[in-house]
Amino acid sequence: MDKAKKKFASAIDGIRQHYNKTDISVEEKIQPEHCLFAKVCRHGYPDDARCMAYDPVQKLLAIGTGHGIVRMIGESGVDYLLKHEGEQAVNHVQFLVNEGGLITACSNDMIHLWNFRQKTPEVVHSLQLTKDSVTCIHLPISGKWLYVGTDKGNVYFVSLATFQMSSYVINWNKAIDLSCRIHPGAVKQLAVSPTDPLKLVIAYEKGVVVIWNITTKEVDRFPLDPPIKCVSWHYDGKKILTGNVDGSICVYNVKKTSEAEQRSTPHGTAPCRPITQIEWKHQSESEPFIIYSGGMPADDGLPVPALTVLRGGRSATVLELDYPIISFVPLSQIAYNSCPQQPHSIAVLLKGDLMVLDLQNPGFFNIESPHAMDIHESPVTTIAYYSDCPLDLIGALALVGTKQRKKDYSQRSWPINGGLGRDCATGHQELILTGHKDGTVRFWQASGENLQILYRLKTASHFERLEEFEGSDKVSHAVKNIQLCLDSRQLLIGGVSGQVTLFRFLKAESLNTIAVVNIPLLGSASTSYAPAQTPDDRSSNTKEEKQVKRQRKVMSRDSTHSPDTSDASGDERILPFKVRGAPVKRPPGYQPELACLIPWHSHHASDTLISMALNSAYGVIALGTVNGLALIDIAQCALIYAWTSAELYGSDPTPAIQLSNPQHSMECQSPGESPRCKTNGHAEAVIQEDRTITRDSSTSQSMKHYKSGGVVGIIRRNTAELASAIREKYQAHSGHSTPSNSAQNTPRDILTDRPDEFDEEEQEEERRPSQRTYSVKGAIVRRLTKKKELSRSRSFHSHISEEGETPRDSPRQTIAPLSTNLSASSHSLEVYNGSIAPGEAVTNLQFMNSSSKRNDPKTGPCLWVGTSSGAMLALNLLLPTDRINSTVVVAPSGTIVKMKGQILYAAFMDSQFCLLSPPAESYKETSKESKDGSSPDKSSSNKILTKASLAPHYAQSMDQSDEINQILICVAECEIKVIAMPSFSQLFIHKCEEIPLVKANATHIRGQPALMCLSAAGQMLAFSLVSLKPLLTAPMIPHSIDIDDLICQRMSLSEHGLGAYMTSPTEMEKFTVCAEVAEQTEESMGELFVPCEMPETPKNTSFLKGVSSIFASSPRPEAVDIDSILTDKDNATYGVSGMRSVARTFPGPSVSMDRAHAGGVSAGQAAVMALQNLAERTEKLSATVDATENLKNNALNLQSRTSKLVEKYEKKKWYQL
Repeated sequence: MDKAKKKFASAIDGIRQHYNKTDISVEEKIQPEHCLFAKVCRHGYPDDARCMAYDPVQKLLAIGTGHGIVRMIGESGVDYLLKHEGEQAVNHVQFLVNEGGLITACSNDMIHLWNFRQKTPEVVHSLQLTKDSVTCIHLPISGKWLYVGTDKGNVYFVSLATFQMSSYVINWNKAIDLSCRIHPGAVKQLAVSPTDPLKLVIAYEKGVVVIWNITTKEVDRFPLDPPIKCVSWHYDGKKILTGNVDGSICVYNVKKTSEAEQRSTPHGTAPCRPITQIEWKHQSESEPFIIYSGGMPADDGLPVPALTVLRGGRSATVLELDYPIISFVPLSQIAYNSCPQQPHSIAVLLKGDLMVLDLQNPGFFNIESPHAMDIHESPVTTIAYYSDCPLDLIGALALVGTKQRKKDYSQRSWPINGGLGRDCATGHQELILTGHKDGTVRFWQASGENLQILYRLKTASHFERLEEFEGSDKVSHAVKNIQLCLDSRQLLIGGVSGQVTLFRFLKAESLNTIAVVNIPLLGSASTSYAPAQTPDDRSSNTKEEKQVKRQRKVMSRDSTHSPDTSDASGDERILPFKVRGAPVKRPPGYQPELACLIPWHSHHASDTLISMALNSAYGVIALGTVNGLALIDIAQCALIYAWTSAELYGSDPTPAIQLSNPQHSMECQSPGESPRCKTNGHAEAVIQEDRTITRDSSTSQSMKHYKSGGVVGIIRRNTAELASAIREKYQAHSGHSTPSNSAQNTPRDILTDRPDEFDEEEQEEERRPSQRTYSVKGAIVRRLTKKKELSRSRSFHSHISEEGETPRDSPRQTIAPLSTNLSASSHSLEVYNGSIAPGEAVTNLQFMNSSSKRNDPKTGPCLWVGTSSGAMLALNLLLPTDRINSTVVVAPSGTIVKMKGQILYAAFMDSQFCLLSPPAESYKETSKESKDGSSPDKSSSNKILTKASLAPHYAQSMDQSDEINQILICVAECEIKVIAMPSFSQLFIHKCEEIPLVKANATHIRGQPALMCLSAAGQMLAFSLVSLKPLLTAPMIPHSIDIDDLICQRMSLSEHGLGAYMTSPTEMEKFTVCAEVAEQTEESMGELFVPCEMPETPKNTSFLKGVSSIFASSPRPEAVDIDSILTDKDNATYGVSGMRSVARTFPGPSVSMDRAHAGGVSAGQAAVMALQNLAERTEKLSATVDATENLKNNALNLQSRTSKLVEKYEKKKWYQL
C-alpha cells in the first residue's frame, strides 16, 4: 500500500512539473559570423623531413617533408608553412636566391614554383613530368634555367620565366662511355662550375660521373674505380672533390679527369661506408673546409650517424649525432661560389632534429635555436593548454628553468635570422604543458607565435620499478593526464601505469620525503559491497578485512613505505612501482609531495587511470579508473574512500574519522608550520581495540561512548536524505563551533536530530529494537546488518523514484528514471550491482560548488562524476574545519543525470549565464606563510569567468531566480544537455547521434560563452551557450576519430576559442575558432621576404677567359650564350611537340586569376567587340562567296576546254597523232 502511494505521488509530481514548465527565451550576442576556424601557427620539428635548402642572402631555411609540407624558418617568430594540395612527399627544394622564389619537386613528379614575396605564399607555375621521375634538381645562383635530373638518366632544362621545358636534353647514352654496357642509373647530383656555367657535372647512381659541356656537347669522364657517390667543386672551377663508395675522398683536375691528383682515407684503410654528401668550402685561400657525412668504418656494427670536418688538412673532427643525417648545408658569409665563402656554421638536418653547428668554435658546439625542434625528444603522450595563464606563474617558471639550461651551447646567436618576426596576435599569456613517454613534463611559453621552453619536470625520478617488472613493456613512466591549478600552482600528474603524483611549486630548495597512498584494488569480487562480519567470522576469514577501503591513519612522511589500508592488506596488490622514501634535497620548482599508486589486477592488466581532478580549495584529489573512483585528502595525505563503479550508485555516506591526538593537533596548528600539517612518524591515528557496540535507543549516549575511545564515527545510512541532513547540520554548526570540537558535534547532531522526511518504514524500524551492531576497528565504524534488512536498503535509483521522477518520455526528463517494476528485494545494492554495465569507467570528474539535490537551492562542495555508460552523478563533500584531525565525508546526493553515450565534459553557469570555475586556493610562498602564520587564501565560492555585460540574457523580463540558480552543461558522445538547477529540468538539448562527439570544452568567443567540440568525423564544432545554437562546423582532421584515439589525449581546448594539438608525432599546432583572433593573427603576421640588394659579385683575377666578365654587373655573354643554346631549336634533341609529351606546364592559381582579370571586359565592350566580330565575319563570308563563284567559273571554263580538247583528239586518226 505504501509503495502504491509513493508511485501515485511520483506521478502527480511528474504531472505538476510538466504543467509548471517554463519555456525560456535567451538572447545571445554571439553569432555564426563571429566564429571561424583558422590555424594560428605550427611548432616543432617537421615530421618526416626529406630535404633542405638555404638562401644565403635572405638567410632563410626551407625543409621539405613527406606530407607535402614545406617549413620556412628564419629568426625567432618566423616559421611559415607552405602546403601543397596533395600529400605527396617533397623530395627536393631549391631557393631562387634573393628573389622570393622557391622550387619544390614532389614525389608525383610535379615541380612547383612558389612566390613568397607576399604574406601568403602561392604557387606561380607547375610542371608535370609524364615519362620520367625527378631525382634531383639544381639551380645556380642568379640562374635562369633549372636543371632537372631524372630516374632514366636524362637531364632536362626548365626556363624559370615561362616554366617551359627546353628541347635541349642530355641523354644518358650520350654522356656515358661507349664501353659501358649497363645503364648508369638515375641522376643523383647536378653541379655547375662556379666559373663556367657551361660546364655541368652529372653524377649517376652507379658511380658514373661526367662533365658535360653544354655548348660543344663534349664529355669528360671520371674513372669508375672507385665508384663516386657525390662531388663538390673548388671555388676556382679547376678541381673537383669526390666522395667515394669505399669512404675515401679524391681530388681531380678538370683538365685530366682520368686520374685523381690526391686520394685519402680519413678514417683509415679499413673498409668504410659510402660518403653520402660532401662539401668543399674555404675560409681563406689556404684554409679549406671539407665536410662530409658517412664514410665511417664498417666494422663497428650498426652505422653511426656522423659528420666529419677536415679543416686545413691539419685536423679531423668527427661529430657523432643522435639521428641519421638527411642533409647538411654550410652557412657562409658570401653567397657566391667563385671565391672563398668563409663558412661560419653548418645546418644539419637529421631524422629527428635540426642542428646548427658553430664552425668558429674549436669544439663545434651546437647553436641554441629559438624554434622548438625538440618537442618530440621523448614522444609526446598528452598536452595541457592554458591560454590565459597568470604572468607571475610564467615568470616563476622561467626563473627556476634558467638553471636547467644546457651549458654546452655555443655563445653565438642564431645565424638563420631572415624575415620579420610576428607580433603577438592574442595578447594573452599562454602556457602549454607536454607530457612525454619518459615521464617528463615540459612547460612551454606559447605567447605570441613562438614556443619557448620554460621548465622541465621529471616525474619518474621518485619512482622505482619493482624487480618482477624489470624488462616489462607494460610498465611505463609515460604521462597520461595533467591537471594544473593556476591559482595555487599545484600540479597533478597521472601515469599510464597507475602512478599519480601531486607537486607543489617552491622557489627554494627543500629536503622532504613523499607521502604515499595506496589505492585499493577496485573492480574485483573482493571489493563488492557486502555486510561486515562479526568478530568471530572475522577471525576465521581474514580476507574480508583486507578490503576495507578507508585508510586508517595519517601518512608518515618519514616512512619509505606507504601504510596499508588495513591490517592485512598488501598481499593481493600488484604495484609496478615503489616510491623512493628517503629524504632528498630537491631543487627549486615543482617538488613531489604526495604519490598515489593504483594497483594492478594482474601482471598483465592494470586498472587504467581514465580521469582525474584536483581542487586546491577543497584539498581533495579525485581519481577515476576503469573500475571505480577514489578520493584522496591532500591535507592528511590519506585516502578518503574508494568506490567501485557499482558502489557509486549506492546512497551511503562515507564514515568520518576523528584523529583525537590533542598534542598532534596542537603541533599541526603551531605558528611555525603550514596548516596542511607537515606530518611525520609521530602523527598516527588512535587505534581502538576490537569491540562490538550495540546500538542503544539513545544516540547521544552511543556517541559519548565513541568519544571516550577517541574515535568519532558517522553511522552509514541507506538514504540520501541523511546526506542532506549531514550537510545542513554541519554547515549550521561549523559557523559557531571551534575547530577542536566542530567535527565531534556534527555526528551527534545528525544522529539525534533526524530529518522528518524519512519514510514510514524507516520510522517503524527506528521504533523497533535495533538488531544492528557496529564494530570499531582501526578507527572505522562499519554497519552490520542482517540479510533481511540489507535487502531493504535503497540505492540511488530507489531514492530518485521516491523523490518523484518525471516520466521517461517527458521532454524535460533529465534525471535517470527508475524502473518501477522492480521487486522489493531488487532495491538492494547487491542486486543492483548485477545491472551495472560491466567495465563502467569514470570518464569525467568535476569539482564545483553547486546544488546537488532536486528542488534544494542550497549549494555546497560537490564532485560530479561522469561514467562511460552516460550517468552523471553528484557527490556531496562535507569539509571539516579541522582538516588535520577530521576527515572529509562524502555523501551521495541521489542525483543522476542520464545521457546517451560516454560523458565527455561538464560545465556550470550561474543564473546570469556566466561560466563558472570551481573554487581554488591562492598561491602563497612558504617563506611568507612561516612569517605571518596564516594559510593561503581559500575561497568557498565559484569564480565567475564571463563578464556580465557579455553574457546572454533573457529575451523577456521574468524572474527566474526561483527556478534557475545554476545551469549544468553536460556533454556526452551522442547529445548535449543544458539543465537548470536545482529543478534539474532540461532547458536545451542537441543531438549528435549520427556523428558522435569525442572531446569538448567550454570557452569564450569574443568574451561570450560558447562550447567547442570535436566530432568523430574530425570536424571542429562550436555551439552557443546556453541555447546550443550551432555556430561553426569546420573540417580539422582529415580522418575519422575514435574516442580512444591518441589524438584526443594529445589535444587541449582552452579559453578564448583557442586550442592546441599534436598534428604529427613531432609537431604541435595552435588553432582558433574565433574570427577575431583569426583576423588578428592574419594582421600580425610578419614578413617572410625582406627586400634587399644582391651582394656584389666578387672580383677574380684568374687567367681563365671570360671569368672576370661572368660575375660582372654587365650582361654576361656566357649567360646569353646558354640562353640561346637552350632556346635554339636547331640544337634540340626533341622537337617542340616531343617535349610536350615529356612534360606539361600548368599555371598557378595566381597566374590564372591574373589572366582572367586581364581578359575581363565590361558588357558594353563585349557587345561592341561582338558587333565588330560579326561585321568582320560578314566581310569574310562575302569574300568567301566571291572566291567560290570565281572558282566555279574557272571550273566551268576548264570543263569546256577539256571537252573541246577531247573531241579534237577523238576525231583524229591514229596515223594523224
